[in-house]
Amino acid sequence: MKIAVLGTGNMGRAIIGGLFRKFEDNITVSAFDLLRTAMNDLGGNVKVNEPEHWADQDAIIVSVKPADLPAAAEMLKGHYKNHQNSPLLISVAAGITTENIRNQIGQTARVCRVMPNTPALIGEGMSACCFTENCSEKDRDLAVEIFSACGKVTVLAECYMDAATGLSGSGPAYVYAFIEALAEGGVTAGLPFSVALESAVQTVIGAAKMVEQENEHPSVLKSRVMSPGGTTANGALALEKGKFKHSVMSAVLQAAKRARELSGLE
Repeated sequence: MKIAVLGTGNMGRAIIGGLFRKFEDNITVSAFDLLRTAMNDLGGNVKVNEPEHWADQDAIIVSVKPADLPAAAEMLKGHYKNHQNSPLLISVAAGITTENIRNQIGQTARVCRVMPNTPALIGEGMSACCFTENCSEKDRDLAVEIFSACGKVTVLAECYMDAATGLSGSGPAYVYAFIEALAEGGVTAGLPFSVALESAVQTVIGAAKMVEQENEHPSVLKSRVMSPGGTTANGALALEKGKFKHSVMSAVLQAAKRARELSGLE
């Protein structure tokens, strides 16, 4: 498998790292702007190539911020004059539609739009992806294989991508905020900070694994922790007074709204 990566910030490096973890010597990655120190950190067969030499790649991953996509498109559009021979184009630019991408690169381009998240750095990411109508089954399998190296993958219709951005794309930030608040609550209650942080992190990990493995709705698992008139019930009341669920839902909705704004849909 031969993959090119344009843009090697946190997400680009996460994708490269995931590919090497999963495929070891069966993957060759070319990166346009990957620093050699970063190459040494990642290991594997990484080459630094100019984009004009990427025509023989299986896929080109454009891992840039939305504002930088026009510059990336200018470098790459020469590869997409013949869609049958061109690499699959994979974009992780938040909020940028496949139609927008093809308008910039070429209408014959086979485009996969992906919304990954930062836990991909440790192989625990959640990626949502969609495809243009001219993508083949082979293209779909390739994209899923690439992002499965970074965690879990779901394939969606493009109309759901902004919602996925608001949930899984932005969601880690909300979880970090919850862990921070949980730990600070423990400190306020009297625990040393190191103990409070370790307890908060493991509590979130354990609770998430329970949801994953028990095949029960979160509300059912929550009810198992709450006894009538007990400590958890009092704590849950405090969350409701602070509109905890409403705040989290609003965060997802606002992030999704911003993704639609970036796409020009709002």
